[in-house]
This record gives sequence, structure tokens and C-alpha cells, in this order.
Amino acid sequence: MGDSASASTLVVSPTSAVRILIVDDDPLIRRQLEGLYASHDYMVDSAADVQEATEKLAASEYSMAVVDLKMPGKDGITLTSEIRERWPGVDVIMITGYGSIKGAVEAMRQGASDYITKPFEPDDILLATQKVLERRRLLDEIEYLRKQLSDRYTFANMVSGDPTMIELFSTIEMLAQSDVTVLITGESGTGKELVARAMHFQGKRKAGRFVAINCAAVPESLLESELFGYERGAFTGALHDRTGKIEAANGGTLFLDEVESIPLSMQAKLLRVLEERAIERLGSNRRIAVDMRVVAATNQDLGAAVAAGRLREDFYYRINVVPVPLPPLRQRIADVPLLVADFLRNNQLAREKGINRVAERALAQLMAYTWPGNIRELLNVMERAVLRAKGDTIHEVDIGAAEPKARHERGNSDFRLPLRQFLKTAERQYLARVLEHYRGSIAPAARHALVDQATLHRKIRLHGLRAGEFRRNGRGMPDESDE
Repeated sequence: MGDSASASTLVVSPTSAVRILIVDDDPLIRRQLEGLYASHDYMVDSAADVQEATEKLAASEYSMAVVDLKMPGKDGITLTSEIRERWPGVDVIMITGYGSIKGAVEAMRQGASDYITKPFEPDDILLATQKVLERRRLLDEIEYLRKQLSDRYTFANMVSGDPTMIELFSTIEMLAQSDVTVLITGESGTGKELVARAMHFQGKRKAGRFVAINCAAVPESLLESELFGYERGAFTGALHDRTGKIEAANGGTLFLDEVESIPLSMQAKLLRVLEERAIERLGSNRRIAVDMRVVAATNQDLGAAVAAGRLREDFYYRINVVPVPLPPLRQRIADVPLLVADFLRNNQLAREKGINRVAERALAQLMAYTWPGNIRELLNVMERAVLRAKGDTIHEVDIGAAEPKARHERGNSDFRLPLRQFLKTAERQYLARVLEHYRGSIAPAARHALVDQATLHRKIRLHGLRAGEFRRNGRGMPDESDE
């Protein structure tokens, strides 16, 4: 092993919670590695052979084992296979003095996370250790989120830990108890229909029908009959009476998706229905009373549509009583692990194949992408990944042709950063948003982040944030004071 002085140039996060087991029959190597790890605040034990190693693994909890390939009796590959079977949460770095590619390949096949050849520099082993532990942290985070997803992060089939979305969940609960007309705005794929369904099924009209119509998908010539229904003989081919969407929503909710696509002439007729709460089927002059709640949705700027003459001003104000904007996924990128965990938990194919993990590289790709197609695009990517995955872990995600667009929109900086630095930046942004939301109040911010207050204080100091500045700014929502 080379001069240990060069290791001081590395920035390795000290953590006494990480316990490492060194397994090597060479006492000099054991002492050198013990000293190296101890100098970086890792807890470390050592064993001279496989039998001693298994005894220590059974007696204590380890995060990682550094195992020599060639040892008297049972070798390192045998130990790696046993660790994989009995202690799957322990990662293995294999050390070989023989430079054997065959041995290294076999070690990886048996479950080793990485391998190092002798002689090695301290930097080599420390970097390999950091990489393996970071990978395990990400995988454990996905596993934790998958198991611990609860009502704290879920509402009516929607998943989020983002402060803006948590506020939205409260708004939906409030709106669900009223009949006020709501306009949901947001980019394609942000979940506008999910919000509309939540307002219906969480509210007093849940016993009635939720009737959805995509206004852009119905030809203009058929839209009136689709909405209002018709009487037999109203036109050629009308062989029987038909109930329209509006009448079918009586007692429930009518959801008008892509409302900006409704022709001007139909907007006038709908405006009358919204004001009078009555319709006339095509071919009839009989008025039918309707008691419905109306929720509209759009991914367009309706103010611009009014200015351009594509939308009646009176119709716009009639449907835009309470606006509910949905943020795009790129503005709540920290939700990606939650959404992925929720997908793996609920996807039938993922359950059948036993897939419950996402590899470090794949998760980094998902976190770095800007998701122009939002949650719908993320779900499509995960569907493809599950289809192709082998074993219990997703190693590759196919973001496809849209990825260059993401790089163009955000620049290449995120992709050039090492994963550790990217995650550190994302964590700082997350903490800043949570502190802003709770006006610098530590106790509720810690509960929101699911960490204790001491951990939150430590992370705030680590990232150079000051809770007091968020109190002075007076932004966000007031909550409980510091404890």
C-alpha cells in the first residue's frame, strides 16, 4: 500500500455509524487498512480468515466488508457468496494481489460491489468505499420510501413530500367540501385529472358520478351531442334517446379537460348551462335540471386565449372561479424517489418480478432529467425499465430522445457534477424550501423531513443555511415555533 499522506486530499464524510469489516490473512494489510479507516472516522474491525469473519458478521452489524480474494481455507469469493445470502445489506469490496480479471469477474458475479488490485493507494480504497456506501445509501433510501410511504406523502393516489404539493392537498380537501367551480392549470402530465378526481371522491358528491370529457378529443360536429345528448330522430342516425355527459353528471362532477378546445359557439351554450343549471337535449325543447359540480382543466394560458379571441371572456371568468395551479415535476424533483418507490410498490409487473430497488446510476439519471412530460413521462420510463429489468434491481432507465432536450434546457452542469456533489446541491435546495415553508421553524421542518432536530440543525450548518434568515424574510406558511 502506498504513502497514506495523499489520502488527506480526499473529502470523505466522516460517519461513526459506518462499521467496516476487513478480512485478510496478512496482518500488515489489516493494520494498514484499520489505521486508514479509523483516521477517517469509520468504525472498523478485522478478521484473519473466513470463519472469524462470519462469526463477527453474525455478532455485529456492518455496512461493508473489505475481503481479500486469496486466503488459506475458504477464499474471498466463498465469503462473498455467503455474505450475499446471509447478510444482503453488507456490501463487499474484493482485494486481489493477483490482478486476476477472472477472479474479479467471479467476485462481482457472486455479489461484490467493487474490486481493488494490490498494491493500491489509500485514495483507491477510500474512493471505492465512498462509492459503495453512497450507492447503498441511495438504495436504502428507495427501500425506505417504498416501505414507509404513508398518508403523510399520499393523498387520493397522489404522492409528494414537496411543500407546495402538501399545501395543494389541503386545498383539495377544502374544495372537495364545496360546489365551487375550479380551474386546474398545469403542464401536460402533471396530474390534473387526478386532482379533479380527488375533489370528487374526497367530497360530498362522491356518491354521484365523475364524468370526464376531453374536449380536444371530440370532433366539433359531435361535441354538442356528446355534452347535451339527443332525442330519437333529432338527426339522421339518432335511432334512440341518448343521455349527454352533462346530464350524466347530475348529482356528481363534470370534468372538462382541455377546456380551451371548446369552440366559441359551444362556450356560449355551456355558459348558459353553468348559469341556469339546466339543459335541453338536441331535438327537444324540454328543460332538464342538472345539479353538478364543474371542474375544468387546461395546459394553456387562458388569459392569452381570451386576448386572442379563442375564448369568451365571460366563459373564462365563469370557469375560473378558483384557480388551482399544479407545479411541473422539474420544480419538485425531490419527489422523484417517492414517485419511483410508489410505482414499484403498486405496479403489478414490478411486484410479480420482485423489483424493489433502483441502482445508483439509474436514480441519478432520473433526478438529473427535467421531465418535460412530467409524471406521465416518468411513469412511462419506469414501465419500460420494469419490463427490461432482470433481478430485483433496475439498473438502466431509457429516458430516450428527450434527454438532449433536457440538457439544452438546463445546461450540462448537472451532468458534469459528480453524483455526490449533485446530491449535496439537491439536499441544500430541499432544506431551503422546507425552511422557507415553515419560516425557519426547526421543529415542524424536522418533522416534515422525517429527521430529528439535531440532524436538521447539523445539515443546516453543513450547507451554510441560517434558519433565522427565513424567519426574518417572513416567507412561507406560519407554523409552530422552534422547540
